[in-house]
Amino acid sequence: MMPPFQRPDAKLAARFSGGKALFALGALGLLLAGCNGAAPDAQNNSAAANASMVQTGDLKLTYAMPQAKGEEIAYRVFLPSNWRADRHWPMVLILHGYGSTADGPFDDAGGALQREAEKHGFVVVSPNGYNGMADYGANLPLPSALPDMGKKATMTPEQQSALAEADVRNVLAKAMADYNIDPRRVYLMGNSMGMTGVLHFAQTDPQRWCAISASGGPPWPDYPVEQLKPISSVLLVHGGKDDRAKASDTQTLTERLKAAGVDARMELIPEGTHGDAWVRYLPQTLDFFATHDCASGGRANG
Repeated sequence: MMPPFQRPDAKLAARFSGGKALFALGALGLLLAGCNGAAPDAQNNSAAANASMVQTGDLKLTYAMPQAKGEEIAYRVFLPSNWRADRHWPMVLILHGYGSTADGPFDDAGGALQREAEKHGFVVVSPNGYNGMADYGANLPLPSALPDMGKKATMTPEQQSALAEADVRNVLAKAMADYNIDPRRVYLMGNSMGMTGVLHFAQTDPQRWCAISASGGPPWPDYPVEQLKPISSVLLVHGGKDDRAKASDTQTLTERLKAAGVDARMELIPEGTHGDAWVRYLPQTLDFFATHDCASGGRANG
């Protein structure tokens, strides 16, 4: 069993910290009938306040987070140029890594995320994870106890993690409604701490995801792999030059998933680092999502 929350020693924390590349993303798409709490009210800056006037392309938005006393929290959306309100759209939810923001996945990929999403007609949504410092509700010992990047701690790691999870659920519920997302074609990906979030949301709400991809995360030895059986396929990515996360941990998880009957595979990117392996494999990852169309396969996510 994974030990209860504890802070790692300085050497272990340093291994998973340092530099912009740290957990900087490096994959719920929730229609969320089972979302904790009601979805937030439509905000004045909602991209879908008037469907006939929706702006497409790269959108930097905010909403008032009810669980944080109405604090304005950023999120980022990419809408394909041919988006329109009278049809359903597939969506990719992408989770950034430790200390990053909703902008991280877009900035780190250098335009590739928008380009590949446009190619496939994917809506892409990147939540901030509240303050970007917590692991989306997973509460693993290591990612939850990383340094506060110079910010004064005002709450416990568990409290931050709960708010990070709530933020993801809020943003995805909002995006699902705002952009007419097909609940049968919702995909999830993330790098480093984002992988922790992917695995957390995959086990807690597996029916919501058509397929998932994750990369460069810390070990999760007791991860309940059998929970992922409803997901059509799992793609795990790891950099051959990753000096923070171990490829052997990702390989072990892959083998455990396969042994449990989950369709899973691992791709090792020889020149990939902790921060850029997912970027190097991004075209193939979105191809992977595009080939797993749970709408045509008849499986509903809700």
